[in-house]
Amino acid sequence: MTLQKAAAVTADGGLVERWQRPVLMALLLALLAWHAVGAGLDFWAAIHTPLELDYGEGIVWQQAALIPGPRMYGLSQDLPFIVFHYPPLYHLVMRALRPMGADLREVGRMVSVISTFASAATAFALVLMATGRRPGRTAVWCAAVAGLLLLCLHAFRSWGVLMRVDMLAVALGLAGVLAGARSCGRFWGTTVALLLCVAAAYTKQTQLSPGIAVFAVAVICRPRSAIAAAGVAGGVGLAVLAVLQWQTAGGFLQHIVGYNINRFSLEAGGKAVLPELGSLPFALLMVPAAVVAGRTMARGWLSGLRRGNPTAVARAMLLGQFAIASLMLVTVFKSGGSYNYLLDWLSIGTILLGVALSDLSDGARLEPRRFTMIIGVLVLDMLFMPARLLRDTPPADQVARQATLIRKIAEASKPVSSENMSVLMQAGKPVLYEPAIVTELALRGRWDERPLLEMIRRREFAFMVVDHEHEDSPERRSPAVDSAMREAYPIVERIGPELWLHLPD
Repeated sequence: MTLQKAAAVTADGGLVERWQRPVLMALLLALLAWHAVGAGLDFWAAIHTPLELDYGEGIVWQQAALIPGPRMYGLSQDLPFIVFHYPPLYHLVMRALRPMGADLREVGRMVSVISTFASAATAFALVLMATGRRPGRTAVWCAAVAGLLLLCLHAFRSWGVLMRVDMLAVALGLAGVLAGARSCGRFWGTTVALLLCVAAAYTKQTQLSPGIAVFAVAVICRPRSAIAAAGVAGGVGLAVLAVLQWQTAGGFLQHIVGYNINRFSLEAGGKAVLPELGSLPFALLMVPAAVVAGRTMARGWLSGLRRGNPTAVARAMLLGQFAIASLMLVTVFKSGGSYNYLLDWLSIGTILLGVALSDLSDGARLEPRRFTMIIGVLVLDMLFMPARLLRDTPPADQVARQATLIRKIAEASKPVSSENMSVLMQAGKPVLYEPAIVTELALRGRWDERPLLEMIRRREFAFMVVDHEHEDSPERRSPAVDSAMREAYPIVERIGPELWLHLPD
């Protein structure tokens, strides 16, 4: 074949274009599948590791041990002083699923892992919903890209293994959007969708974007049915709120709103975004993907919603949630924030990316160059992502050091203060206070730290365990607490590179 003929074949969308897209798609799916296997192995390793994986796991463990119970969301500021940062649904799910012999940490991590896989499956289903009732083979591949990509992104792999509320909240929110898209504004389906969104908000109170998006689109499709469904779901939500407020003597809202205060911090925002730099190429594709998905339904979108077109309804809900989640990205600059505040935004972004890929490969609107560019960027991104984040088993010396520390804590005749709160729970000792939150509240005048200072000065703790990374940081100890600790517990013993013990003289 001459060069001129080869060029003509290429220009006409012949052999090169015919094979380029499926080959790239197959390569991307293979890479995503490989990383998904790595994520699954990480999840399995995380469930069984005895080590703390995140600072917040220990306090969640203590909260779950107190929910339900008379001390949950208590108003007393006396020690022990436990702040309950989130509503109780995740903790109740942990307690309900706790098998005989398993501790709450393992159960909590299993709930997060199951929620992460459920979110990936829901992402797959939402892409198919947004591409039509009878999607073709390419649409299925694009949906698979969205589902697998959700499992592979660093934020989901990291938070998907933790005993934290976030992944269950994301999974419930996505399930609500899927139910809302299927219902097209009909009463019963919209009621179920909004109840799932209420459940998401009662898992994490900032998980509001799914419910707003579902209701906003449903009320366009079928105003009366949507308002009636919102009345039912809102009534249930208010009833639960009333019960929690009554049982806690008003402490529920005080904890999840009044005590849940944070400073605006550019430093915290930078620390939150830094771990996600590997996902930056993907994140840069999300906004154009939203434009492509929205452009397809731009003409006659209102009439499509009022006719109850499932594809238009699904896309409208996804675009609405993406817009709201984008506005809520400002929460990443909370002093107590982390990259978990990106999860909602990233989850919808993966779905919209799958929808956009399907649109760009559609025979009637074929845009091979853009399709190839997006697939190429994703392939390059996945090539530079690590296949594993955790080891199958943690280092033996680290496990041995922690076991020694836990034994010391268990044998102590007095309470122990620890910035690694998981070791307290493992030793059977209660958490008397969470260092980070009481420091924040004390600095803002919302909590009186004088009783804690007196405990330290009178050496009422057997010893105090501090995180070496925060040894000289005000995030875990106010200046007064830090000074009292160094005076009353001047002997320092290192327990490995990560933890230090402050002992009395």
